[in-house]
Amino acid sequence: MDVGPGGPSERMVHILHIACPIAVVVLFAAFPIVRFFTQAKSKQASYSVGATRRNRLVWLTPAVCVTFSQLRPGDLYSQNTTIYALASILVWATVSISLLESKAPLWPAYIAAWTAGAVVDAVLLGLFCKNISLDSGWDFTRLSVHAARSSLFITAVVYALCSIQRDNKMEAGADEETRSLLGSTHSRTQNGPDSASPTAYGSIPGDTGDEAGHIGDAESDDDDGEREIKEMQQKRLEEQGGWLGYLRSFVIFLPYILPYKDRPTQLWLLVMAICMAVDRVLTLMIPRQLGILTESLGGMAGTGVVPWKDIAIWAVLQFPIHACTSMLEQMASTRVSQYAYRRLTEAAFAHVMTLSMDYHTTKSSGRVSKAIEQGSNLSSVLDSGFGIAPMVIDFVVAIIYLTSYFDSTMGFVVIATAMAHAYVAFKGNGLIMSYERELNETSRGENEVLYDSITNWQTVAYHNRRRFEQERYSKSIWKAVMARRKYYDGNGYINAVENFVMEAGLVAACAVVAMRVAAGTAKLSSFVFLISYWDAIRAPMDSLSWTFHETASHLIDAEWLYQLLQTKPSVGDKKGAWDIRLKGGRVEFKNVSFAYGPDRPIVQDMSFTAEPGQSVALVGETGGGKSTTLKLLYRFYDVTSGSVVIDGQDIRDVTLDSLRESLGAVPQDPSVFDQTIMENIIYARPSATEADVIDACKAARIHHQIMKFPEGYATRLGERGVRLSGGELQRLAIARVILRRSSIVVLDEATSAVDSDTEALVQQAIRALSAGRTVFTVAHRLSTVVAADMILVVDGGRVVERGTHAELLALGGKYSRLWAMQTMVSG
Repeated sequence: MDVGPGGPSERMVHILHIACPIAVVVLFAAFPIVRFFTQAKSKQASYSVGATRRNRLVWLTPAVCVTFSQLRPGDLYSQNTTIYALASILVWATVSISLLESKAPLWPAYIAAWTAGAVVDAVLLGLFCKNISLDSGWDFTRLSVHAARSSLFITAVVYALCSIQRDNKMEAGADEETRSLLGSTHSRTQNGPDSASPTAYGSIPGDTGDEAGHIGDAESDDDDGEREIKEMQQKRLEEQGGWLGYLRSFVIFLPYILPYKDRPTQLWLLVMAICMAVDRVLTLMIPRQLGILTESLGGMAGTGVVPWKDIAIWAVLQFPIHACTSMLEQMASTRVSQYAYRRLTEAAFAHVMTLSMDYHTTKSSGRVSKAIEQGSNLSSVLDSGFGIAPMVIDFVVAIIYLTSYFDSTMGFVVIATAMAHAYVAFKGNGLIMSYERELNETSRGENEVLYDSITNWQTVAYHNRRRFEQERYSKSIWKAVMARRKYYDGNGYINAVENFVMEAGLVAACAVVAMRVAAGTAKLSSFVFLISYWDAIRAPMDSLSWTFHETASHLIDAEWLYQLLQTKPSVGDKKGAWDIRLKGGRVEFKNVSFAYGPDRPIVQDMSFTAEPGQSVALVGETGGGKSTTLKLLYRFYDVTSGSVVIDGQDIRDVTLDSLRESLGAVPQDPSVFDQTIMENIIYARPSATEADVIDACKAARIHHQIMKFPEGYATRLGERGVRLSGGELQRLAIARVILRRSSIVVLDEATSAVDSDTEALVQQAIRALSAGRTVFTVAHRLSTVVAADMILVVDGGRVVERGTHAELLALGGKYSRLWAMQTMVSG
């Protein structure tokens, strides 16, 4: 065999030295990457190995790393053996750490890696045996170590094949130490998703296990929401066939994140890209120029000559170029992320406001707000993307440049430092996240005790439990303080270890350069350059792991928003819908039926007609379908069968905006904004004047109460209108409708919270309001509807009686009995 320089044997060894580490990395990474992106979790094959056998396999790979320490310069083909040894140590150390840390190892990936190592090492061993002298003790030692390494690879492959079991569920009572993949006759069982129920968002169901049944407090509700959204994410991963399809589904957010049509933001995006590119160059050029400056100063020491040119270049690179690009990049990043935040938030809010009543009455407003708030954090994905890319570029450039500037030993130091730092960061992030969860829980507990005690002050005072509440709050504060202390101390410990790793790497790199300088193969400026450039290596390492963690959190946030945007309104404009054309306000219910579900029929075959200017009252027992009937008029829900017609137009054929613009309502429980009285009333018709508002309030008999406040109409009502009584809130709602001047008016228990004297005054206002308008009234107090043109008695979703007050009393039916009971009670 040709063993001379450049001979076939040398070339083969050189190729194998390069190919083996690469092949191991590719094979080892290909299995999990392909499975991660292309297979849903439930469809992924699972493998298990007994604890004892796994421990044996775990320690085989570090033993392989030790055997590579026998390769050294001066051996056969020494120009590449050192690179091969260092690269192999890094690769097999990575495999070893991965196996040690993995809870459910993907054993085929390890078997493939060990097999590749065994094959290449066997070839190298064969070539090595042809070119050694057994009379040399060192050659014999190296041959033994090489043979031992090959044996370790083969042992690992065979032992793993005989140990792993391709089945998660082993038969009861079986000894897993004797289970073999090669001899397995079991087939994998795939469990489908658990039975699902409607979730907090949209039509995508999620698992509601038994553990959710006893959750009642706010803290548990938050935790339940986080668990629920993660279950939704897992379900979509199953449906999309893996992460590749899952991430592809987020393409719907691109129009909101990327400024396709916003020229100013596009320019800022270009500025940011240019600044990032310049910063990448400066990251290398500034330390390099500092090294050149140091070399110049060393060469001119004692000559009286100052290297002004080198100083000027270094100063210009530092400022203004570096300072200005950093400033511009920050400004651009802020504007780009703000654009995405604004677009996402506006889109989410607009979508929520288009959703139908069935959504808003079944979903927690807190959850909806959280979806909008957290979903808008998706704008930070741009920051993450523009943050990760420079880090990766800086790190790769650092490895390539330092390796070419010095030698492969420096590349080994950098990569080894990066691996150690990544491992510490990975373990540290897991620990810090557990501390952070504990901190969040105790902080929530502290706030809950504080809010609970303050809002229930009267109860505390009634029972004289002030000291008890003080002690309870003090305990919650102490728990939060201890959790916060643990969190910050943990951060300090992890940062200290990370700094130790980085400083140890710097010392090792400096030692390598110092030896080169001492040997005369490197200049003194190389030492200065390395120390200055090390920060370019430190920054990506310090930030990369946390950035990936933040990106994963943004995906969870995006899932909230995705589920929200995927929810479609059950009631919407049909294609070709037109604005309603009113001709007086004639309303017809034609054989209308409605049910919230198959088992909940509410309205059944209801038919009646309200002529323009007519007053129609719906009375009957609670739960009979009266309020639901008027919700159908507003088209909060669509009828199950039949139709609702206004002036000859089916309300499903007209636009929702025009329909609801023609209606006015006084709900049973009026809601107001935490704004002034004037702002709350004029909300009904923003084009109205203050004089119109005052006239409406006078007609609703609330003007005098408003003027009793020191600030009059400028008085803020507070949350839920706490500064007004129930009767005053209802009269304010009536003032809104009067101001609105709608053609059709809906009054749902409009006088339920007023006294008899006020009721008489409000009734006068309602009669004035009713002139020329079609009015629907839902009432339990029959005294409020005696003047109605038509009274409909609703029972079980059906109209069982109809007529005027006198006609129904003469009929002697259900209405007559209700009237008798109410007059008897009042009497």
